[in-house]
Amino acid sequence: MEKMKIVELSKLITDELKAEEFLRQKGILKTFMHYPYCRNKHIGKVRRNFLKCFRCKQEWSVRKGSILENLKIPFSKFILALKLFELEVPVLRAGKELNLAYNTTHKLFMLIRERIYTATCGDDLSLAFWKGEEK
Repeated sequence: MEKMKIVELSKLITDELKAEEFLRQKGILKTFMHYPYCRNKHIGKVRRNFLKCFRCKQEWSVRKGSILENLKIPFSKFILALKLFELEVPVLRAGKELNLAYNTTHKLFMLIRERIYTATCGDDLSLAFWKGEEK
């Protein structure tokens, strides 16, 4: 993958909609064409970051099924975190730069590492070792 220049990055992080569209183009966020449960195609955006099925009235987040599903950070901060991860900035410093708690930044960096690992190796078995869990 090609590295992003700082000028391009600055354009994305100033506008949350552009950041969301960028993440969608890169495949980090899913593009929903129908509701995942009832397969109805009549869906729409009801409020910020939420979609709704107009048949069964269920709502879900645009983050569903992505690395951002359980994180409540803006898309622009996620893109900045990716850049800091690429530049090998330590977690503590990245958290201060992003104005995020250390735990949130550490969790984010671990999620990025896991995705890189599973994309290259396709194996989830040894992730327990890196997380400090036992089998």
